[in-house]
Amino acid sequence: MRFRILGPLEVFDGTHWRGISAAKPRTLLATLLVQRDVPVPTGRLGAELWGEREPKAAANLIQQYVMRLRRELGDRQGRLLVTRPPGYQMVLADEDDLDAAAFARLGDSGRVALAAGDAERAAGLLAEALALWRGPALVDVPTGPMVEAEAARLAEQRLDVLQARVEADLACGRHAALVPELRQSVREHPLREGLWGQLMLALYRSGRQAEALDAYREVHRLLADELSIEPSAPLCDLQLRMLRGDPRLGLPATEAEAEAEAEAEAEGQDQGEREGEAESEGDARARSKSRRRPRPEPRPSVEASRAGQPSAAPRQLPAAVAGFAGRRAELRLLDKLPADASAGPGPAVCVIAGTAGAGKTSLALHWAHRAEPHFPDGQLYVNLHGFAPATGPMSPGEAIRGFLEALSVPPERIPDAPEARAALLRTETAGRRLLFVLDNAADAAQVRPLLPGSAGCAVVVTSRGQLTGLAVTDGAVLLSLDVLPREEARELLAARLGADRVAAEPEPVTELIDLCARLPLALAVTAARAVGRPGFALSAVVAELRDVRGRLEALDAGEGVSSVRTVFSWSYRRLDTATARVFRLLGLHPGRDVAAPAVAALAGLSVREAAAALTALARVHLIAEHRPGRYSFHDLLRAYATDLTAAEDTEAARTAALHRLLDHCLHSARAARRHLAPARGEVPLPPPVTGSVPRDPEGYEEAMAWFEAEHAVLLAVADAAGPAGFDGHAWQLPLAMADFLHLSGRWHDWVSTQRTAIVAARQQGDRAGTALCHCESGRAAIRMRRYEEAHRELLRALELQRGLGDLTAQADTLRTLAWSYEQQGDYRAALQRVEQVLELQRAVGNLAGQAGALNNIGWCHTHLGDHEEALARCREALRLHLDGGSPLGAAYTWETLGFIHHSMGQYAEAVDSYRQCRDGFRRFGNRYGEADALHHLGGSLRMTGDQEAARDAWHAALAILDELEHPDADVVRELLLTTAG
Repeated sequence: MRFRILGPLEVFDGTHWRGISAAKPRTLLATLLVQRDVPVPTGRLGAELWGEREPKAAANLIQQYVMRLRRELGDRQGRLLVTRPPGYQMVLADEDDLDAAAFARLGDSGRVALAAGDAERAAGLLAEALALWRGPALVDVPTGPMVEAEAARLAEQRLDVLQARVEADLACGRHAALVPELRQSVREHPLREGLWGQLMLALYRSGRQAEALDAYREVHRLLADELSIEPSAPLCDLQLRMLRGDPRLGLPATEAEAEAEAEAEAEGQDQGEREGEAESEGDARARSKSRRRPRPEPRPSVEASRAGQPSAAPRQLPAAVAGFAGRRAELRLLDKLPADASAGPGPAVCVIAGTAGAGKTSLALHWAHRAEPHFPDGQLYVNLHGFAPATGPMSPGEAIRGFLEALSVPPERIPDAPEARAALLRTETAGRRLLFVLDNAADAAQVRPLLPGSAGCAVVVTSRGQLTGLAVTDGAVLLSLDVLPREEARELLAARLGADRVAAEPEPVTELIDLCARLPLALAVTAARAVGRPGFALSAVVAELRDVRGRLEALDAGEGVSSVRTVFSWSYRRLDTATARVFRLLGLHPGRDVAAPAVAALAGLSVREAAAALTALARVHLIAEHRPGRYSFHDLLRAYATDLTAAEDTEAARTAALHRLLDHCLHSARAARRHLAPARGEVPLPPPVTGSVPRDPEGYEEAMAWFEAEHAVLLAVADAAGPAGFDGHAWQLPLAMADFLHLSGRWHDWVSTQRTAIVAARQQGDRAGTALCHCESGRAAIRMRRYEEAHRELLRALELQRGLGDLTAQADTLRTLAWSYEQQGDYRAALQRVEQVLELQRAVGNLAGQAGALNNIGWCHTHLGDHEEALARCREALRLHLDGGSPLGAAYTWETLGFIHHSMGQYAEAVDSYRQCRDGFRRFGNRYGEADALHHLGGSLRMTGDQEAARDAWHAALAILDELEHPDADVVRELLLTTAG
């Protein structure tokens, strides 16, 4: 499937191009296409589609638009328009499947050809790029913020490519043919000085000097009237050169002419002869242009020194990295720098920050080389050695001296004082179009003196630090470089190993990418090893990397910058002692990410101290803050941290750290669980060890939010506890998580954790704990409709609890057994069990337990047809809940009352009961309970004849269930689809 956005939005279905008829799906598709590098959250899509008038059911409407688009695109499996939480993403099979991407590729290739002196090829490529345009970008799409910004960016890129194509045509001698086109272009874009300069040059070369100078006077008047400014320095310089009749404004010299001139000089021709040749140069070129291949003209610039003598523009960029691949989103962001440099009051600054080995320098140099045509006055480069272990960071004064020397400033003019040097650098760069690449910066203080002071220049900084100070004080754009996306990692391997070799072993390549954590340096080292052994299968290289302990050794190419471990160490050695210890101990944390309270427990610090250490580690990109307050690092950095803690921390220190972490997780989860299921029984725990800093959420909503943030970590911690020798945590933690896993619909996790818990409880010899785990395993099996398995688990639990004489635990297990019978439709067997539960709860004096049992008894009676008895039992349950101060229990009872009234045909009473239930769950923050109440409220409203209110209730329920990613969402969605229209 191919798409066009350079004009009206169109889709190619294999036979013809066609539009998307409906406006909202068209806007949705356009938004996903222009943001194709990342998933677009549902909230941002809502803002794009409706702005400030976003409807309450926006999330559901977006889902419907997605379904409609998938049908229109023949993408019913969602492989093209992919659901990627927190939203959706367009995944194109090939970059050129979007005309805007093909335009960018052709434009880049054309600029490269132009910079290399191949003007004919450049003109062809750039003309091909411009031919893709069919009108203003996204012209038929109702614009929201993202679409509008992308349309503006594409329009700016089109003008850049147009100017580059005109430059190529001028270099090829097509000046006369360009005049009409350029006159039209300056009418359409009257403030674009580059086009005016090209028009002047085309007229001048066509022998129309007076018209060229008239064009200058016209743009001078226009800029004064519209913006109250003078023309730019390059345009003024061009006018002066025309007035002087500068022979260099003629057609560029050909290779043959250059050779002939060199031969003439070698033969000793006198100065007068050479001047005569210079005077007739324009005529000679005009006569020879049909038989000689021209070269591109050097751009007019202010590369003359302040003394008036010509100086060569500095070209300090190191060679670009061979085999560069990917980073398309980052390159698009960098491509905005030339325009920003021209438009802003000062230089355009971009900081590329990222972890060691992420390819910051490779990206900066790759882009800098392709951006050379935008900076005709030169490119300056310096390695600031910000993290060099031996020499330390370079001083700003030393870096400035190197720049000034490159700009042909005599040594005697370079002052000693750092401030004076910085001032001179700003003076020397004023009015020039220069590109600065400041590689491997330590901090903002090292960079700031190196920044030019005026517009026209762009600065690209690379650093392991975040350098947020440059964003605050200097308006820098911050580009955070993460590991490569999986497809771009595959492209990198293909660029270095050859596409055929990569395609021949797709599965080993996928595993190799994962083992290298998608880190460019690790992929490059691995590719180099594979290149050196062309006869080896890639699966053999993968086998070397599978051993986690030896992986870092396998990723060592023998020299510092090519060793993953060594490059990591340069960042680690810069840490203070306390922060270094935190980094090492993070290697013990089994989860994929971590927050400050858990790190505080792991390291035995206060939460404030832990947060400060995490911030310091993120600042040098040893970890990344991938969500607010949550930090992670890739597997190779994890392996490095694990190696460090094994080497530098004692076994006792590591065990104590893990114990503190496990106690933090267990006691925090237990505290959160009490808010989700306050009536549930629980086994006593020993107090947490000193330094474990448990969390105690306030209320149901905060408890659910804590579990949502931590559940993946808790699952990993529970799995790791048993092998580490902490059997108690290995079964107690799954129990503490159970109600959350149930309420959030994570039933497979619920099942698997309880199986692990049973084994751990048995190993510890805790019979009460083993019984609880069997009971919880039975509950999970019921949810999965594995009823025979559930009965086995529950009967085993009852056997153990009766042996222990634990009446409360028996009541919980019997209630679960009753639920199993309910799910199978055997309400008589269920009623028998819940009546036993009521007797046990009365025996122990548990009023909340009695109210819950009465509610369950009412539920069974109404399913057996005895609605009056059901109402009596539930009203008694409601009284006990209200008297006992249990609003959550009351909400559940209102739900049962709603069902009873609905079953009796009393739909108005059912609506009132479900609304009471909804309000109770909402006040308590129980999102799933609220959604379930809304689901049933919609059914009762429908029976009253209020179809609109019913659909509103279902839309509200669906929005919550989708937010929770709960499987019940499909049931509600089907209701909406079957009642549509």
